[in-house]
Amino acid sequence: MFRKTAAHKEPLAKSAESTTNANRTADFTARQKEVKHSILSADTTLTGELKSEGDITIEGTIDGNIKCRCLTLNGAPEIKGSANAETAIVSGTFKGDIRAKKVILTKTAKMRGDIFNETLEIHPGADFQGQVARLQPEKSTSVGSIKHKMANGAEHQAEAVSPQQPAAIG
Repeated sequence: MFRKTAAHKEPLAKSAESTTNANRTADFTARQKEVKHSILSADTTLTGELKSEGDITIEGTIDGNIKCRCLTLNGAPEIKGSANAETAIVSGTFKGDIRAKKVILTKTAKMRGDIFNETLEIHPGADFQGQVARLQPEKSTSVGSIKHKMANGAEHQAEAVSPQQPAAIG
């Protein structure tokens, strides 16, 4: 009734080949999405805005604003400006404000400015002058008015707030 022929085997081989190619494409795409890392060496001076979707390590001098995923100030860098990152690890001199989920001031850090963070770690020996303000985690930062229609037809309004604060019902 049924029999295998060369014609039936060929599509199966192509299917396996297609699967292999799909896996190769997926691996290539995943590698492309890997985080890029840029390094500005100690002999580098930059004036202006520095932006990256990846990580940046700075050992030189920057006069301007920095925006990246992870900022590492290594060695004895000198930064004048602001930084916006998910993580900021500071060694060396930083004059300006830092806004990051996690900020680490190492023992060689000399920070002059304000820090806006969710988590702050200051190592013994770090020199910090400025103010600290805690950022609310992203998932709890939405504040707004919510209207609900009750089963009896009455409207109910509540304020959406972060979990640390009680909800206002009115």
